[in-house]
Amino acid sequence: MIVRILGRDPSGEADALTPADLAASHPLWAAFVGPPDGWREVSEEGGAVFFVGPGQKDHDPGTGGHPGRLTVCGPCSSSLDVAWAMVRAGDFRPFDSVLAVSQRGGRGQLRREWDSPPGNLYAAFAWPGDPPDPESLLPVFTGYVLARHLSSLGIEAGFKWPNDLVIGEKKIGGTLLEQRGERVLAGVGINLTRAPSPEKLRANHALLAGTLAEHGLFPGPVRFWTDLVKFLQTCYHDCVTASCSFPPVSRMERKLAFLGRNVLVREGGTDVYPACVLGLAEDGGLRLMRRVDGRNRECVIHSGGITLL
Repeated sequence: MIVRILGRDPSGEADALTPADLAASHPLWAAFVGPPDGWREVSEEGGAVFFVGPGQKDHDPGTGGHPGRLTVCGPCSSSLDVAWAMVRAGDFRPFDSVLAVSQRGGRGQLRREWDSPPGNLYAAFAWPGDPPDPESLLPVFTGYVLARHLSSLGIEAGFKWPNDLVIGEKKIGGTLLEQRGERVLAGVGINLTRAPSPEKLRANHALLAGTLAEHGLFPGPVRFWTDLVKFLQTCYHDCVTASCSFPPVSRMERKLAFLGRNVLVREGGTDVYPACVLGLAEDGGLRLMRRVDGRNRECVIHSGGITLL
């Protein structure tokens, strides 16, 4: 995978960044950069300036089946905003990605703020533009693949519907999909070394926050992300492209957090009720069993959130 540092962003979404700045932001980034003077500055048409590391090519030739390009950017509003700017510039292909040092306006579900200090992972990547029906399964598939990748590293993780990544009963990350026209981008945030303090979490709504470091995993952002993107590509090709369909929901349910457990469901601002998680619907909704008028009734929700009782 080609990895480049975005020194100057002509869209203005990301701050200027040099290899020395990146190394100074956090020890994990310093380990990635190595000697800052080993990076070469490359200017491109349109005003963008990149730094290319030792042994890296100046340009991606764009051959078929390319492994994706990773652009590391400085502090920004969000990695998704930088990625969308690259889409508008015609410079963001499927499985290309952006990795931000930090975010000023990171966003999660329902546009909630995502705490984004240096040292964690804040990324965005492009899914292929033609996912099979139903497209509403793509967010579930994203969480499923991320949980599978962590499991491949020896950490039993799951995805909490609709878009959280959990280990045990702690949230360690999340995903957010955005679609504009035919393009679909996925934002991914994972706590590598730091987690929000309990007072920063939504009262009575959120799980406690955890980190991968708590489980003995201390990956650098670039190494962790490049391995994850390769895993995403492989899973998409093997599970989706080859069969023209998403995996059966019964398979993805194996990574569904809180399956069979009692949860508190919040739909909208006022509809709150207890229920039991039954699994996934064929369109990616969450199947629940709830008590209505003294009787147990199965229902499916497509928006909202759950938390453990």
